[in-house]
Amino acid sequence: MKILGHRGGRGAGWPRENSLDAFARALTHGADGVELDVRMAADGSLVLWHDPKLPDGAVLARSPRGDLATLEEALEICRGKTVNVEVKADLPRRLSLVAAVGRVVARARDVEIVVSSFDPAIVLAFVAVAPKVPRAMLVGARTPRLAVSLPRALRRFLVAAHLQDSLVTPSVARRIRALGLRLCVWTVNDAERGAALEELGVEWLITDDPSLFGSGR
Repeated sequence: MKILGHRGGRGAGWPRENSLDAFARALTHGADGVELDVRMAADGSLVLWHDPKLPDGAVLARSPRGDLATLEEALEICRGKTVNVEVKADLPRRLSLVAAVGRVVARARDVEIVVSSFDPAIVLAFVAVAPKVPRAMLVGARTPRLAVSLPRALRRFLVAAHLQDSLVTPSVARRIRALGLRLCVWTVNDAERGAALEELGVEWLITDDPSLFGSGR
C-alpha cells in the first residue's frame, strides 16, 4: 500500500501544511509521496493552499502568491515519488486553473501524478486539456450515496476513486475494485485502521503523519 502525506503532513511539530518543508519531511519519514491542494493566485501562479482565504482574511484568488509554494516547486522536490494534485473547486477561473495545471503536469518528469477533485466537471475537463494525466474522483462524507455511484458513472475517465475513510466498508471497497478502479482512502491516522484498509485492497492511503506507517512496507 502506498502512503501519501496529507498536504505533506499536519499536526504538532510539522512545518506548515502544503509547504515544501512539509513535503520534504513526509518523504524523510518514509512516505511514498504527498497529497497537495492547488489554487490560482491573482498573478496566475499555481499555489499550494487548502482554503479560499489566507490567514489574514484576504481572498487568495485576488492576492499575490506571497511565500506560498507552487505546484512546479512541489513536483520538483517530489521527483521519483507520487503526487496527488487536488484541484480546488471553490474558486473563480476554474477552467483557467485546469488548463494551467494541465500544462505543468504535462511537463513534469520522473514523478507519478494523479489529479483529483470533488467537482466532476473539473475531473472531466482534464480529459480535454491533459488527456494523458491520470484522474481520480474525490468523494467525501457529506455525499455518502455518491461513494460508489459517482466513480461508476465516470469510470471510463478515471483510474481511481479517492474516498473519505468513513465511507469505506468492505462492500464499498469491493464495489470500487469491481469497477476496475484503484481505491485511495483519506485521511487515516491510525496504523490498525490502515492495516485493515490494506486487507480490503486499498492501494493508496493518505495520512497526516506518514511515520505512523513505518518505512518497511
